[in-house]
Amino acid sequence: MRESLWGSPMKTFRERSIRVVLLTTLFLFAACKGETPTAPPPGGGAPPGGGTPPASGVTINLATSNANPLVDSTVVVTATVTQNGAQVPNGTAVEFVTTNGTLDGGGTSIIKTTTNGVATVILSSGTAGSSRVTATVNNVSQAATVTFQPRPTTEPQPNTSPTITSITPAVGKPAGGETIRITGTNFRGPIRVLFDLGGAMPVEAFVIGHTGSLIEVVTPAVNLGAGQQLEARIIVITEAGTASEERVDRAAAFTFRNERLTPIISTASPNSGPIAGGTIVTLFGEGFQYPVQVLFGSAEARIIDVKYAQIIVEAPTARDTNPNGSGTVTGPINVIVRNINSQTEATLTGGFRYVAAMQITSVAPVSGPATGGTVVVIDGTGFVSPVDVTVAGQRARVLDASSGTRLVVQTEPLPISCSGASGAVIVTNVANGDSDTYGDAANEVNFVYHAVSPFFTALVATGGGTPVPGSSLTATIRDPGVGPLGQADIRFEIAGRTLIPSPSLITTGSGSQQFTMALPTTGFEFPTESCVTGLGTGTRLGPVEAQLLFRNLSTGCTDTATITVNPPGANSCVVPPPQATVSPAGCVIAGSSEVASPAAPQTITFTNGAPAGGQTLTVQVISNTNPGEFNVAPANQSIPAGGSQGFSVTFTPSATGARSGSVTFATNDPARPQITVCMTGTGTAPAP
Repeated sequence: MRESLWGSPMKTFRERSIRVVLLTTLFLFAACKGETPTAPPPGGGAPPGGGTPPASGVTINLATSNANPLVDSTVVVTATVTQNGAQVPNGTAVEFVTTNGTLDGGGTSIIKTTTNGVATVILSSGTAGSSRVTATVNNVSQAATVTFQPRPTTEPQPNTSPTITSITPAVGKPAGGETIRITGTNFRGPIRVLFDLGGAMPVEAFVIGHTGSLIEVVTPAVNLGAGQQLEARIIVITEAGTASEERVDRAAAFTFRNERLTPIISTASPNSGPIAGGTIVTLFGEGFQYPVQVLFGSAEARIIDVKYAQIIVEAPTARDTNPNGSGTVTGPINVIVRNINSQTEATLTGGFRYVAAMQITSVAPVSGPATGGTVVVIDGTGFVSPVDVTVAGQRARVLDASSGTRLVVQTEPLPISCSGASGAVIVTNVANGDSDTYGDAANEVNFVYHAVSPFFTALVATGGGTPVPGSSLTATIRDPGVGPLGQADIRFEIAGRTLIPSPSLITTGSGSQQFTMALPTTGFEFPTESCVTGLGTGTRLGPVEAQLLFRNLSTGCTDTATITVNPPGANSCVVPPPQATVSPAGCVIAGSSEVASPAAPQTITFTNGAPAGGQTLTVQVISNTNPGEFNVAPANQSIPAGGSQGFSVTFTPSATGARSGSVTFATNDPARPQITVCMTGTGTAPAP
């Protein structure tokens, strides 16, 4: 039953009845014609149904333009029908039936008629699988199989939106006119750059020029009013004014700042320290402009770092702060910040207080691993519990502070264990603020944290063997480290993909720990390698060596291991398809010849342009519109990759004057399944 072809039950009955009448008429017509099946019906008209009835002794040659097409593509199915070696009359009925897909975009069966002995139909299928197409003329049938292949998965398209990565310089004059450089990605013109100052409308800047990753722009002029600086959001508009316009912005990307600033001090931290000096003090405020001078009373402090809202200094000794330069000073003193270029200054009254200090006489040991756990003994005087102890900038855990002359502490892991650290040991009495520092002096040694980097000790695919995309993988990492909060987020990266392992959060930074993850299914760039099949020499994907990166997000520590990944799936060998070219590409000129006398044979040459090792090109004559005068031989050829073969055309005119015909070849070249070449010649009268 072919319900998809015939439709509803009533329509099915009516159309099948018409079909039976048509076929009966065809069979009766064939019987009535007897030995002349190709003759036209009486009166010169066509038989009922619009076709010539099929004749006995029929041979069908069924060919397809592509035996292995992709899903949703089309295939030309060609039936060449002959009777006793000659083409059947035009209009001979041919029934096509398929087991899968549709014919001519309709159902699974259809009746077509021949032209020059050939009937064609278009086969398509929306699902993968085999389709068996059968062509039937009278009681003769011929079948061919077409296998529809799944379409390959499409790779994700890269992100083309613009991004901003940096802006330099990030500070400028309110008068504008300075050139800044905006770096990023996907800067496609036309380009506009706006400075959003928080007002009603952003201010547009002049763009000097740009590339895909760099924009040079001139800053506009702004009015700071009574303020000393103004932060601006920078907006970049790409392909401005077009349908593809996109924008990206960065908040607080540029600061307009007055050239002559007036300092303002709000606080100092810490606001006290030992009379021996050396306390690292951070002054907070605004309007700090390098070069600056910072005074503790009468003594100049050592400048460590200067920013607009923050200055870091080292406090001088208390004795130096005394105007007469002698005698120990304790208690509060004024802190003064002076901008040298503008000769403006600010005073924080009683901003820093000097207190009596303790003394550290020895520290042992003076080194340990960055993963912590080192027990350190600190000897000295003036230790009053509770105490705060830092070792090379990292707070230590106090184990014993019962004695005023000895402390026992244990180092904690560094936030970034893979870089190590070195610095002084500092002890501070919490109750009275007394403090002393051991280190950073000629006769003392700093405590050194030896760097401990994470590293791969094992990398195993689940189930063993070489992994493929999507495989489960277990990595063993030695000393992964933890962050300042005592825990760390762990990630792995490979082929441009970030992998979240199990576990992804750890609380122990030392020893060996295992992490399990799944390799990504995409992102690997597999190389090609040669392979050989029955069709010839082709290529397939080979294994790739990829770098698996371990990354501790909390510490920034990393390590890398090389892993071999095999290509996924069957990884079949792909042999280049045949590539058919024909010469001449136009008409074969057979020349002139006397009637009934053959002219010198001409040649139609086919060349297989496939690369060495590619598939063999098959060429078959499927139609000759004038076989009586133009004989084409042989019927088919097989041509290896890079080779050529010819078809001989012999012209034997049956009458004088211009004679013509055409020959159609079927090939297995998916790009040129059929090639038609015209043939011309001139018949001349025999010599008297």
